Amino acid sequence: MRRSRGLVLVVVLMVLVVLTAMTTALSLYIQHAKRRVNYMIDYQRARYACDSALKYVLSVMPEQQYRVTSREGLPDFSDLFWLSQEDYAAYLQAWLDVADEEKLQQVLDLSGLTEEESEPQQTDLSLAEILSAFVRRMTDPNASEETPAEEEPKPIDPLKLVVPGPYGPPWPLVSKPIELTFGEAKVTVEIEDENAKMPLGWAVSANKAAKAALTTFCEWMSMTPEEIEELHKQCALIQEQKTFVIDPQPILIKSRTAAAAQQAAAPAPGSTTFRTTRRLPGQPAQPNAQPTQNQPAQSTDVLRPAIAHAADFGKLFHSSLLDLEDLTRSRIDTGLRNEAPLRYLALWGSQEVNINTAPRQVLEAAFMMVAEKPEELAKAVIEQRQSKPFSTLRELEELVPEETSNLRSAAPYLTTQSVFFQIRIVSRCGNARCAAAATVFKDQKKVELLAVLYGR
Repeated sequence: MRRSRGLVLVVVLMVLVVLTAMTTALSLYIQHAKRRVNYMIDYQRARYACDSALKYVLSVMPEQQYRVTSREGLPDFSDLFWLSQEDYAAYLQAWLDVADEEKLQQVLDLSGLTEEESEPQQTDLSLAEILSAFVRRMTDPNASEETPAEEEPKPIDPLKLVVPGPYGPPWPLVSKPIELTFGEAKVTVEIEDENAKMPLGWAVSANKAAKAALTTFCEWMSMTPEEIEELHKQCALIQEQKTFVIDPQPILIKSRTAAAAQQAAAPAPGSTTFRTTRRLPGQPAQPNAQPTQNQPAQSTDVLRPAIAHAADFGKLFHSSLLDLEDLTRSRIDTGLRNEAPLRYLALWGSQEVNINTAPRQVLEAAFMMVAEKPEELAKAVIEQRQSKPFSTLRELEELVPEETSNLRSAAPYLTTQSVFFQIRIVSRCGNARCAAAATVFKDQKKVELLAVLYGR
């Protein structure tokens, strides 16, 4: 009797343990299912916000004018790739030591910040925000009396200074990042100047000088010979698909879909096709049916604009044919700065380099095709554009008249106005993240979307 009771107790305990385990497993499954559903909902919201942000940017871009500003007396962005973390801090500190009140006031005027936004208590301040607080105490004699000693601004940390680019924001941005909100999703939009970078399309062209310029650029980016050789192999595979051409022509595509379908339905040669008609009750049958002749095939030609070539190369450069992972690695100890070679490469099919916005390494590599001493020409361009950007390439010819003939031959590769822009969008909603990269062609008020790539 006692054994039977003990056996029943053991069975009951086992049943309880099994039920508890099943209940726990079911509860975990339900929680995971809810998380998956919530993530899917958040991702859909993030994707919707990402698409909405892209539509918003495309709607306002036609009215935007991205003009290059004068940066005379300000720290220049041209040589940042070469600088390590220590050299970068020393470079900015050297500029702070010689910057006068007028230069600081120029930065303050360009920032457009209010007094509350320029308080030094904020973290990760930009160059304009830090210097605005510095100038306010420097120009207002009552600021030091009203401010207690313990609240005086701390010495400016050079590593917190953001070097302004050709448009004002850090290179290669053409405007400050745009912050948008769509429902529960937060979106950040950045617009970059693609003509300020080294066109990777030169590596898949028939121009040997352009390929050599890209090779030299990769060497200056501290890439090893093995990495450069591997990059050229991958570009050769892309060239087998499509060759890069300067000033390409529109693409004529002959579509014979209707003709092919009609030809498939047509009878064999030599046969006769009869038209059959349904005979109504009481209607005499027609003794002889008349043969019908086949209709001639009609072709529909599709004309793609010349700019469509850039969209094709943008998709090829972002395909599995090109391994971009190694290009994202920084070759120098730059701290928090992202100075990887990929940041300086144009992957969207642009063919020209903007001499007003390109850094020194890109300028020297491009000038290798036209000048015996590209470093001297790049130095002259950098010094000139700091005070007055170039309006036309003729001004560049006047700067170095001895290189006039060479510069005219390289005119298809150089420009003074950027027309290719990359739009980077990052949308976050809950734990979900959606990212998109798009390239647009902007000529005055005409904006054309070329390609869009999505990721996470």
